[in-house]
Formats: sequence, C-alpha cells, structure tokens
Amino acid sequence: MREKLNASIQSLSLIIVAAGLSWVVWAGDTTMRDMLTYLIILVTFIEILSLYLVGKIYPDSHTTLKIGVIAGLMILLGIKTMLPSFFIPLTITVFALNFFYNFYTNNKRRRGTFRKKFGKKFKL
Repeated sequence: MREKLNASIQSLSLIIVAAGLSWVVWAGDTTMRDMLTYLIILVTFIEILSLYLVGKIYPDSHTTLKIGVIAGLMILLGIKTMLPSFFIPLTITVFALNFFYNFYTNNKRRRGTFRKKFGKKFKL
C-alpha cells in the first residue's frame, strides 16, 4: 500500500512541476526563478514524505540517492543567491535526475525486483 501511495505522490510531483513551469510560460505573472524556488520547496517536501513512506522497504542505495537529491535541492536554494546564472539549468537538471530515477524505481517495483534484502548479519 505504501508503495502505491509513493508512486502516486511521485506522479503528483511531476504534474505539479509541469503545471508550475507551464504557468510561467503562459501566464507570465511570475518569473522562472521564483517559480523554481517554489517548486524546489514543494518537491523537497514531497521527497521527504516519499522517503518516509518507503525508506524501510526499498534498498539502502535508494535511500542514499534520495537523501542526495534532497540535499541537492536544498543546496540549489543557496546557489540561487550565490550563482544566479547557474540556478535555472542546475535546478532543471536535478529535477530531471529525480524524475528519471522515480520512474526507474517504480518500474522495478512493479516487476518485484526492487526490494531491500534482509540477509544474515555478520557475526564475529
């Protein structure tokens, strides 16, 4: 159940990002930089929720990558003020990496090959 909820949350985050970027293009009320800031905060919250839902089910490599994506999104907020010319391309790159990995893990989950392996612990 948590895995299906996680997949729905990830799909919702993709829809929200697409809607936010299309809002910038068609409405013109906000700038791309401001909209990406709002989307970073929203996607960070969604990724933390997602990690909470499936952190104990998915492998440790998934948890490590998701923590890296969350950290990358938070670092982007600092890049916004320090290097504004790199903010938009780096943000789009982090979003693309995140969504590519989300769809990769959802496909592996559907096939049943993306599980945490509970093996024997090393004993001394």
